[in-house]
Amino acid sequence: MIIYFSGTGNSRAVATMLATLTADHVYPLVDTPPAEAGWHGERLILVMPVYSWGIPPLVGGWIAGLNEEFLSRARRHGATVVLTCGDETGRAPQMIEKALQRAGIPLRGLWDVIMPNNYVLLPGFDVDSKEVEREKLSRYPARVEQIAEAILAGQYARDYTAGSWPRLKSGLVYPLFVKMGIVSSRWLATDACVGCGLCERICPMRNITLTADRTPRWGSRCVSCLGCYHVCPRNAVQYGKATRGKGQYLFPRH
Repeated sequence: MIIYFSGTGNSRAVATMLATLTADHVYPLVDTPPAEAGWHGERLILVMPVYSWGIPPLVGGWIAGLNEEFLSRARRHGATVVLTCGDETGRAPQMIEKALQRAGIPLRGLWDVIMPNNYVLLPGFDVDSKEVEREKLSRYPARVEQIAEAILAGQYARDYTAGSWPRLKSGLVYPLFVKMGIVSSRWLATDACVGCGLCERICPMRNITLTADRTPRWGSRCVSCLGCYHVCPRNAVQYGKATRGKGQYLFPRH
């Protein structure tokens, strides 16, 4: 089984393609409550984005809340992890391995897949140019095929790009993101909002509701996946002043 978390579509695309190649079933993490999660098949693959050189806090919480029946199977079979990232993982691989170890789940293999950047919440962070975006999208299928072949052959590896200064980036920037980048009250809709409701529909956490005048409001379950920001056709969704003038990206649907 392949369980994924995705905000802008990168991890969903990788998980879906991987499932086709490995004949596994794919499940959105947000629709798989850990206390009720059932085990399907003979392997567990987790697909998730890298957030500021770390893992989405939501994923760590999901692993910690898994029920004993699921855990008993996962401890026997182990877990494989695929991280989607813009350029590098930092110490996200070590973070997810520790989260699994705390649950008693061995990590079998871990790969990264380079995808277009979508992180825009901190100064100096923006989406890729269209040229770089197209290049990354043209390359990722071959990488997923490589990972699928290795999994099917039982050739598990640790194959990822940590990048420069991973301890510094993950040790300083990631905690800053958790503290300042996941604050529901900072999300807002400017006067450019036309009330189309796309932000409400894309939110994986079902955390956005439209008021009577069709103005979006964010609840307390926000994980700053950025889906609402990137899907807005008027660039009206903003995270305080942090996202002003920044670009947008969603995995293209064909």
